[in-house]
Amino acid sequence: MPTTDNPCKRPPRPVAVAAATNETMGPQSQRRLTLKGRTHQMQSDSHRSKKLKAGDQQTLFGGRAFDPKQDCEVCKGREHGRVVHRAHHSLCWNNRKTRGVVSLASLEAIQEDVRLQKHFAEPLREDDKCSSKWATREAATAFFAPRKLAVQKEIATTMTVTATCDSANPSVMSPQDFCDAVTSKLSNESFIKEYKGSRTPLAMIAFAGTVMENITRGKANNLHQHFSDGMSITVPDAKDAMPPQHHSIVGQKLLYIDWIKMFGLDVPCPRCPTGTLLNDRTNFSKNKMLFPIFDMDGPPRWATVQSMVCQCCRVRMHANADEVTCGLPGCARGCYPVESKCALANKNCHIGRTATQVFDLLVPTCGNGDLCSRLLCNAVNRSCVERVENHCSCSYGNAKAKSDSANCVPPCIAKDGEHITLHPPLGDSMRDTCDQSSSNRNNPWHVSDHDRHTREIQAAGASLVFAQDHTHEVTKNHFQKKRMGANALWDVAAETGEIACAMLAPTTKTRHFSHAARQLASRGNFRPSVMCSDTWPAKTAYWEGLFENQELHGRLGLFHCIQRITKTLKKKHCDHCLATNGLLKSTCRHHDEDYAKLMEALKSGTLSTKHNEEEISDLKATKTFRQRYGKCLRKEMRQPMELQQMLDDWFGTHKCSSASGNPSRPARGRLDPLTGCALFSSDTREAVLNCKEKASYIQDPLSLDQMHRTMPPNPNSTHGLNEHLSRRGESSLESFHLALAHFGNCGMRTSLADNLNLTGTARCNLAIRHKLRLSEANPSQRSKIPAAFEGKLAFFNHTELRHINQLALDVGVTDVPFKNLETLPADNGERFFSEYLSGMRKTKPTYDDNDQCRCEECRKYQGNLNGSKKNVTNTTTTQTKESMLTNPIAETGCTTGHATGDANGTTELLTAAPAATEHRANQQLPQCQNVVSVRANDHVHQQTQPVAAPQMMHWQMHQPMPPWMQPTMPFPAAFQMPHFCCGRCRQWHNDTSRRGRPPHDYHCRRRQMPSK
Repeated sequence: MPTTDNPCKRPPRPVAVAAATNETMGPQSQRRLTLKGRTHQMQSDSHRSKKLKAGDQQTLFGGRAFDPKQDCEVCKGREHGRVVHRAHHSLCWNNRKTRGVVSLASLEAIQEDVRLQKHFAEPLREDDKCSSKWATREAATAFFAPRKLAVQKEIATTMTVTATCDSANPSVMSPQDFCDAVTSKLSNESFIKEYKGSRTPLAMIAFAGTVMENITRGKANNLHQHFSDGMSITVPDAKDAMPPQHHSIVGQKLLYIDWIKMFGLDVPCPRCPTGTLLNDRTNFSKNKMLFPIFDMDGPPRWATVQSMVCQCCRVRMHANADEVTCGLPGCARGCYPVESKCALANKNCHIGRTATQVFDLLVPTCGNGDLCSRLLCNAVNRSCVERVENHCSCSYGNAKAKSDSANCVPPCIAKDGEHITLHPPLGDSMRDTCDQSSSNRNNPWHVSDHDRHTREIQAAGASLVFAQDHTHEVTKNHFQKKRMGANALWDVAAETGEIACAMLAPTTKTRHFSHAARQLASRGNFRPSVMCSDTWPAKTAYWEGLFENQELHGRLGLFHCIQRITKTLKKKHCDHCLATNGLLKSTCRHHDEDYAKLMEALKSGTLSTKHNEEEISDLKATKTFRQRYGKCLRKEMRQPMELQQMLDDWFGTHKCSSASGNPSRPARGRLDPLTGCALFSSDTREAVLNCKEKASYIQDPLSLDQMHRTMPPNPNSTHGLNEHLSRRGESSLESFHLALAHFGNCGMRTSLADNLNLTGTARCNLAIRHKLRLSEANPSQRSKIPAAFEGKLAFFNHTELRHINQLALDVGVTDVPFKNLETLPADNGERFFSEYLSGMRKTKPTYDDNDQCRCEECRKYQGNLNGSKKNVTNTTTTQTKESMLTNPIAETGCTTGHATGDANGTTELLTAAPAATEHRANQQLPQCQNVVSVRANDHVHQQTQPVAAPQMMHWQMHQPMPPWMQPTMPFPAAFQMPHFCCGRCRQWHNDTSRRGRPPHDYHCRRRQMPSK
């Protein structure tokens, strides 16, 4: 019977139509499933009619997976309380024979494991001990033979084929060949549709495809002929009329990051000690993507990055990750234009080395991530403008030479979407990169910038003077300063100007920086003899108790003494600048010899242009004179009596009215001609009187030569003036406050603000130490550097320079390239800025009445300090301290009182009996049953026990508070027994039913006299 055709059958297509369809067919439709996968899909579709219950697992073929609770009779019976005496199902994992596996190879592996367990569990026989029966040459050769994986065989085969090619006649592609190949790809509509949404320009994708097809995967050994610049190839210029697409990428660079093929390196695995990374495939061969690297020289560089797999631990990582690049030699690592600390693996783009170096100087001073992003974006936009101008000018010249018409010139490609398809990261991403790179330890020296800066600050010490102060402006850099509780920053500067400590605190109270001060005092290189403070003589007992093992003189800073007066003046008054200069002359004067040399240099013109006397007089009336020439003049403090007299004269010169009406001291000031207001406010008189009272605390503790460090001039300079570096410490601290407020930017995250503050502080210390080394340098060496640049830091990272010196020594170089390098000290545990504040919030330490920290670390340090001094009696210690320390109150004649105050600078003079403290310090307590008061929950209980006479602490000797008001301290272990001022006070204290305030005898010094 003849067969009939199906009337619904589709007619066959013509051959020409089928060929045309295959040419225009997209890549997605050409991807076919494997035969096995197709079979599984069909089987799964055939079993879809069987609906699975909730919780059932579907197999590869569409059926239900084996479940012991449903398919195994034994397990099903146990589930319902029945006992079934039969073997478990062969697929059940409770079956001891099959273990749920029916594969023959799996069963053999299980049996082999059992056999090996029995074999190794048996004891070793005597004839097998120390026997070389099985250690034959053939066994050793077979054991140590290299084992190659499947991936290794493919790579070895590829490299072998490349190596066996004829290298005498390499086929090097010409610029015109590149241009033709790129143009042909861009003329294909399927190519344009496939990569239309790519973030890489189409012309660059076409160029990368040409390079990968003809060079990296080609048969000719011409890889290094094209990649002559390490691992990058530049898009060549064909010199002839080029299409605008190819002309837009001329000059851009394509990187081929393959350490094995380009440099022949064995890349070690950073995760395991014995593994080696092997190439798998590139990001371009997998999904036709290129990795962007933004830099300051124009458009981004595009990289083809290898994905590498460890042969040991099977970890996968990219070839340009920070973990991989930090372990490479410097010659190979330098070819990748990104610093290893910035080659973060979780970023979809990298910032180039030149941009990083610019941002490294820019970000710590302003912290503006948006500005960094705009700089990169501007570089890309400017390159677009240059490309368009070059294309139009070149095409116009060719068209004019041919037909005197520019109609045949092809139009330029669009800027957005064609020439520029990817923009640099935004400001927030730039700040993220800066923050993460600061804490990244993936560099050749394995020390992050955060840890290095912290340890550099810990290395700062003081042997003569240190100054401590609070500042508030720096807290604005933290976004969550209110949640953190940061209200002020406490910092310390040494006599050289180095910042030894800087930490955030909730208030300016002494107890909130007590732990940091104790850590600072425990440094081995921090042994000062003079302290400058803005509140001295407040908290005298605290600082003497902190530095019990050394002599300490207290001084009031000159800046704060003058600031208390200047902040009461009205800045808009016409005589404000004149009054400020007069106030400075009243407190200090310039050294005569230095002043004479400066005037000679100004008049002769060796320092700058020539100045006459009138110009010099006008210059001295401005702050420019102090800013330019103050470093060449040493300041001598006036004596207390002279200072007080000159302050009186200054006050009388600028006051506008005389309240007392004394004709001998008339008011010689004037009102402002415009506003009619006086220069002084209502607080000026009180500030002047306070400054007069503290006149003795402003004096320098040493001679003028010892308070300054002289730095000779540069041999290239013509003026010959020495620069004098002050050792007072306070001036450097105030200058640091001005720079510290500009480290970073307002409202930054905590970690980024800390990293920028640490960077700025460490570089400030490094610049000071560099300047001190110049003062001792050889004049012949200094003459090689211009005077304007010798104070500029050449290098910030001495750890990197030390690493390079070690490389030079390893290769046999006797003279290292970098001299005068600093050694990074070990981390002593100190933390700065917000890290200190967060640490104190977690530990929550307690404090005593003298605001000393009583945490475990501070108590351990105090115990070691007391143990070294346990043989010294209290009387001897007190007499020694009184003989070593200069009493500033005795210098002014105030022998009937002592000054007290708070941390905000408010001081007052309180009258007290001068012999009371000495009497309490030398009082001998009886060694018998004593009454010890213990404060708990605001109730005082009696405790009678025999205790020995304890050793009085130094801070207790100068404690002005009554003894019964002191809270019980957890340290030392023995209770401090109170002593009472009179008999009635002791009787009231020992009475459990007491009320009100304690009474005193009539002759007691604490008895309050009735007011008249």
